[in-house]
Amino acid sequence: MADKKFIKKMKQSWVEIAEKWKSYNYPVKPSPMEINFFEKELKEIINKKKNIKVLILGATPEFRDLLAKYKLEVCLIDNNKTSVKAMTSLVKRRNKKEKVVIGDWLKMPFKKDSFDLVFSDSAQDNIKFKDFNGFFNNVYQVLKPEGYWFFGAANVEKSQSISFKRYIKEYKENPGNFKDSRNFISYFFKVGRGPDFYKPKTKSFDFAKIDQKVKIAVKRGKIPAKALENACFHLNYKQVLIGQSEFKKMLKKNFNILKEMKKDRHPGMKIKWAVVLKPKK
Repeated sequence: MADKKFIKKMKQSWVEIAEKWKSYNYPVKPSPMEINFFEKELKEIINKKKNIKVLILGATPEFRDLLAKYKLEVCLIDNNKTSVKAMTSLVKRRNKKEKVVIGDWLKMPFKKDSFDLVFSDSAQDNIKFKDFNGFFNNVYQVLKPEGYWFFGAANVEKSQSISFKRYIKEYKENPGNFKDSRNFISYFFKVGRGPDFYKPKTKSFDFAKIDQKVKIAVKRGKIPAKALENACFHLNYKQVLIGQSEFKKMLKKNFNILKEMKKDRHPGMKIKWAVVLKPKK
């Protein structure tokens, strides 16, 4: 059963995220490389099948622009009207065939086998880890047996994690790296997965707690005040974060991996996984 307190908290966070979305960089949102990868696969599907119905989990404007380009019938489901409105303001292509459903991913208001395609970018970040299996199964249920799931996820293996001491050391020695927000996001997620902030039981970390420790380090003179701009996220958000190996283990119950995006050479993009999944029959 959905946690009402948790949902309320996430709704508040997403109002703030939606307002900042335009200024965010990858891998927080889909990269051009990710969109190009998905578009290539999408074009192949369109050439083979007509009257495609697409479900978007959330209101990601980059996905909506891509699907509007091909004038596909789209339904997006999100539980936050305010967030949808904010994200819609960033859409560059209007799709007359798009409709919005305000609803819960853990209680999909759709019939079995309703959609040919599902698109999501880190959608599972917005639910508790204990609900992941149920969420993945719900997607499986609404996706047609011959359908496809275009799936994106931020992921950090435990072996990639770093301590807060290492985070501060990296900033002191290479402050210029943090000016590239892709690098900063990578460092931020890796320290979030580290021993100082990660909660193994919930598989999550709190953005605000990292920011708080950075502020303390600045106050004590360990790092310059510029770190308040370049090493803090300034967002009240709790992130569920697991590794690609864990994702694969959970997803393989219902899905096969059809294709994976090649890794971007940029070090800040190493924590993003984009893949096309096919339901198991």
